[in-house]
Amino acid sequence: TSMPLAIQECVMSNLSKLKIVAQAAKRQQTKSEHRRGKLLEKLGDQLAMIEAQINGEVFTRMRRIWRTDETGERVLVDRVKRTRPWYWMSGAGGCYFSVWYGSKMLELKPGMTAIQVNKREELPDAIRSVMEAVKQGELDIQIEDVAEQGTAELRLRAPLKPVKKVS
Repeated sequence: TSMPLAIQECVMSNLSKLKIVAQAAKRQQTKSEHRRGKLLEKLGDQLAMIEAQINGEVFTRMRRIWRTDETGERVLVDRVKRTRPWYWMSGAGGCYFSVWYGSKMLELKPGMTAIQVNKREELPDAIRSVMEAVKQGELDIQIEDVAEQGTAELRLRAPLKPVKKVS
């Protein structure tokens, strides 16, 4: 099924207007890069949340989901995504911030899981410092430990699939 000569010339004249180059295969993210990206996204949410609170605003993160409307059509709608704060105030007046990956707290130093600042207003700078550390890969080992621990627990908890007998 070859194309007629007139169509081939038309296609070639269209292609000759374009800059055509050899493209290398798309590079896949490593596990560490993917995990860093997930943590940076969550840290960005925490930063936006504390900045909104300092400015007296309400922070809401929206998530797009598919819903079926009254007419039966599938439509994209925005829904509020619940975001829990990773920071808290102590009774003595200090403010603390922990870094979470999934449902586990990361150890920032051995045995230490929280960052302490004197005032809530100092928290955004502390979060930015943590974000920079994540970008530099300083928490990769802690993230990997927590992530691998989580997948190992899932594997242990997963029920074995019954084997179907061939009769």
